[in-house]
Amino acid sequence: MEPIIIIAVIALIAVIVIIVRMIGSRQAVNYYIRHSFGDPSRVKADVRDRMESIALLYEQEKKDFREDELVDSVTWNDLEMDNIFLRADHTDSFAGEQYLYSTLHILGSKDREPRLNNDIIGFFEKNEEKRNEVRKLLYGVGKPISGYYSVGLAEDAENRYLPYRFVYPVMLGVLLLFGILAVVLMSPVFAMLFIFVYLVNFVAYLFLRGSFETRLESLFSSAMTINAAAELSRVIPQFSKSVEVPLKKLKKAARILSLLSMKRSMMMSDDLLSQLGSYVTGPLMINFILYNMGAAELADKKDEYMQVYRYLGSIDCSIAVGSFRKSLPHFCVPEVNDESSFEFVQVFHPMLKAPVANDFRFERNTIITGSNASGKSTFIKAVAINLIFAQTICTCTADHASVPRCGVITSMAVRDDLLTGESYYIREIKYLKRMVEQAESGRLIFLAIDEILKGTNTTERIAASKAVLKYFDSRNCMLMVATHDIELAKAFDGVYRNHHFCESLEDGDVVFDYTIHDGISRSSNAIRLLSVIGFPDEIIRGALAEIE
Repeated sequence: MEPIIIIAVIALIAVIVIIVRMIGSRQAVNYYIRHSFGDPSRVKADVRDRMESIALLYEQEKKDFREDELVDSVTWNDLEMDNIFLRADHTDSFAGEQYLYSTLHILGSKDREPRLNNDIIGFFEKNEEKRNEVRKLLYGVGKPISGYYSVGLAEDAENRYLPYRFVYPVMLGVLLLFGILAVVLMSPVFAMLFIFVYLVNFVAYLFLRGSFETRLESLFSSAMTINAAAELSRVIPQFSKSVEVPLKKLKKAARILSLLSMKRSMMMSDDLLSQLGSYVTGPLMINFILYNMGAAELADKKDEYMQVYRYLGSIDCSIAVGSFRKSLPHFCVPEVNDESSFEFVQVFHPMLKAPVANDFRFERNTIITGSNASGKSTFIKAVAINLIFAQTICTCTADHASVPRCGVITSMAVRDDLLTGESYYIREIKYLKRMVEQAESGRLIFLAIDEILKGTNTTERIAASKAVLKYFDSRNCMLMVATHDIELAKAFDGVYRNHHFCESLEDGDVVFDYTIHDGISRSSNAIRLLSVIGFPDEIIRGALAEIE
């Protein structure tokens, strides 16, 4: 009797441990959900390691948009938008993360519905209880690396079948037939045939299982997406009209994928009985049959699946934007108009820890002059980023913003390309060429240029720059140029609007106020900075003598 009692006690302790762990895990998730909303530090460092996977949805979606509706790769890199994305990435699921990345690239136009709805963002900002309920569902989906590839699985599902897909049902049928005949007829021959087919199936199962695992993971993520979307549609029916029909059409796929998920859980379990069970039932080829059935359903319903995928991503993204807003010093919901001007009140760059905010109204093309490190480039980047934010995530890092629907294209971080052998100047004029091409599209385009044509000599730079600025002034463009060339600013004074950033010398040190001022800069600090950093007086005197 004692051994039975000992076994019962051990079993009871095991059950208690499992329950305690489950409760602890649930409490940890609940705590995270309650306290992470609006936390600027919640983005994990490992996100950078999966940027290529995050970009897969955008690579698929960008084919449906014109070039002037997208933030191109040069502009994305100029503005360091990977860092901006990481700052705003408060998502809980792989679908939300991919949707946010894609959304920040797609400016769209007045003829297209916006990807995010500010009413939905506002709803989750105000309704904490409902937001937490939704976030628990999204957190359950999580960010397994296989999930990011499920968009490709659905897009190309007809090519993702396992090899010899019509053979597996035959292998199962033959095995069952010989097994039934062996039992009914009590025949040793059919028993031997049953054992032989079982062993053949077992070898095939072991051989295929390796390649099957990777594909199974992506298909399992598809199941999580569909099931989570179905749960969300019951929790927030007011925002789920668009997926009612797709979810109904995906019911069969969901059932198949759920069965596959159960089988997958057994295969992934560390439990000895589960592992043995998976090997015993493996020769039945059920896993492979279910996989191909699931792939077939997705191939037939890939449009419906992508609707559901984007729905899940958009809800997660909407909550993430609300969290991003809360993490900022201040923000506003921008007014989007059809004008050729824009206005920001107390606008700042979202990546700065202690930003200096500026008021700015753009009514005509603008040249910004100023000293080195005075804030010209950062300000122009802040403007460009907020023009993107306004048209993508319904948010600006400002107290007030009124912006037009426009393309955004920059030439700000030009570098030599050692791999192609292209010089700085060649790359710079290529960047400008793409701006010229966009300006011919007819759509309103915001252009940002930092140090125009600085890759060539002064005489030709001024001449070419004047021609370029004159050209853009005659097109449907909003142009902001940062330059050290005072001559260029003077030449266009009255045509372009002039602004500048400046500095002061305090206790032998250069101090910047990072505030934009009207007019052309009257100061230069290049030689002064040499002195501040500690260059020999001989060099300073020589430099000053050259400009006197």
